[in-house]
Amino acid sequence: MDEEARRHMLVEVHAERERLLPLRAEATRTTIAMVRQNSEQPPELVPYLNLAYILGVRRTQGEDALIAFALSLANWAVATVDEVARYSGRSAEQVVDQYETDIMAARAESPEP
Repeated sequence: MDEEARRHMLVEVHAERERLLPLRAEATRTTIAMVRQNSEQPPELVPYLNLAYILGVRRTQGEDALIAFALSLANWAVATVDEVARYSGRSAEQVVDQYETDIMAARAESPEP
C-alpha cells in the first residue's frame, strides 16, 4: 500500500471510530451479555448461539450498532489472546497458532458438509 492510500485509510478509520464512539458503552454491554449467555454451552451450539445473538443485534439495533459490537468483540478477542499469552508464557502469535492448529485438526476430524 502506498503512502497516500495508507493515509486515506487511516483518515477513514479515524472518522469511523469517532462516529461510532457514542455506541461504545452499549457495544461493551452487548459483548458482555453475549459472552455470559453463550459461555459454557456445548461447543457445537456456540456458533449458532453467537450468530443468533449477532442477528438479533442487527435486527433490533441496526447496522451501526452491529459494527460497534463487532469492534468490541474484536477488541475483546485481542485482549484475551494477549492475556492468555502473558499467563502461559507464550507469545500472542503462538497462542493464535495453537488455536488455528486446533481448528484445523477439528475440521480434519469432522469435515463440514
